[in-house]
Amino acid sequence: MEIIPKEVPKIPPWLDILFYLSVGFLIFVFISYFLVIQSIKASQKNQEEIVASLASEVSKSSELKKEILTYQKKINDFSSVINGHPETLSVFDFIEKQCHPRVWFNDFGLNINEGKVILSGTAKSFQDLGQQMLIFRDEKMIKSASLDSVTMEKGGEVGFKVSLSFDPSIFIFK
Repeated sequence: MEIIPKEVPKIPPWLDILFYLSVGFLIFVFISYFLVIQSIKASQKNQEEIVASLASEVSKSSELKKEILTYQKKINDFSSVINGHPETLSVFDFIEKQCHPRVWFNDFGLNINEGKVILSGTAKSFQDLGQQMLIFRDEKMIKSASLDSVTMEKGGEVGFKVSLSFDPSIFIFK
């Protein structure tokens, strides 16, 4: 033990400053560590929500795809039915366009399997009937046109019955 008291050495001020800076830096590191941990947890939670949302959208997309495929199958089925179904409206349009102005048809018979149309009608004269037959014979869609019967009607009009054989392409739905 020393008898003479000695003065306690003073710590230099820069060492105090360095100590307080070190303590402040240590506190800053701990706070930063906890903030980063919280941020990571929040990011993981957000990621899980996004993954769940994405899985939900994928399942909705899958359901929508199934629904679209169902409708596509129905459309394809309808298309095959429509394409396989003969279309007769084009025959009416065709006959309307090829009709002589002084010839009237009053009966119509159609056999799609044979591609044959039987028309009964009235013409003002034999000349008009002859012109109508020439119109039918010159038409490319008609394979053959035959005059089956002719009768004289009141007022000098001519009754007739005509058989037309059509090219099968006229019955195909376009």
